[in-house]
Amino acid sequence: MATTARDTGSQATRWRPKTDRRTVGISLMGSAEADAAVELTREEYPDARISFRDCYYKIERDDLLEFDMDRLSDRLGHELPTEMFLVTMTTYYGRMVRSNNKIQIFADILPDRFKDLHRAQEVARGNG
Repeated sequence: MATTARDTGSQATRWRPKTDRRTVGISLMGSAEADAAVELTREEYPDARISFRDCYYKIERDDLLEFDMDRLSDRLGHELPTEMFLVTMTTYYGRMVRSNNKIQIFADILPDRFKDLHRAQEVARGNG
């Protein structure tokens, strides 16, 4: 977890983000690509919260959202490169990973491969 020191006079305090929030989200401009992403999300993640707000969709879910460009391309009937999907995206929250023709948004900001290292560093500082 990221921490920042804040000077409060003679004593510095550490800010720590809340760890109980697990929501990730994305906003997509209204388009055929966004419509396909919404339909696919409804099928793959029935627990996703989807709302239409004038000219864009807001999609939220706990822990993970994933958009597979191959599946979206099949649904659209033409190739959808990852770059074009990103043009449709207006904003997101969570940790985004782009790989293997997929976009994934994770609630965990710190990737699993770094968690053990981070814990060891916190213990060494006397904070663990």
